[in-house]
Amino acid sequence: MNNNSVFEPVDVIVYYSGLHPSIVKFKWRGRVYKVTEMLQSWKLPVREGFEHHYVVTCRESDLLCELSFSNSDFKWLIVRYDNLT
Repeated sequence: MNNNSVFEPVDVIVYYSGLHPSIVKFKWRGRVYKVTEMLQSWKLPVREGFEHHYVVTCRESDLLCELSFSNSDFKWLIVRYDNLT
């Protein structure tokens, strides 16, 4: 993944099966991106909680990106992105 770091807020729709999230789609810069696949996830300890990170693909938009969710302020960000091809 190239270093197209943005750290911008996004609106995310997530489906939970128990404690396991599946990101369905997200809205960034006025456009909706449908998530095709979640490739990787991890969590990092921060101040009062954790940041959860997810690498996802959006094949229709030729996009690979990393999203993060902070459980201390309940905010989603797009951390970085790149083209799939």
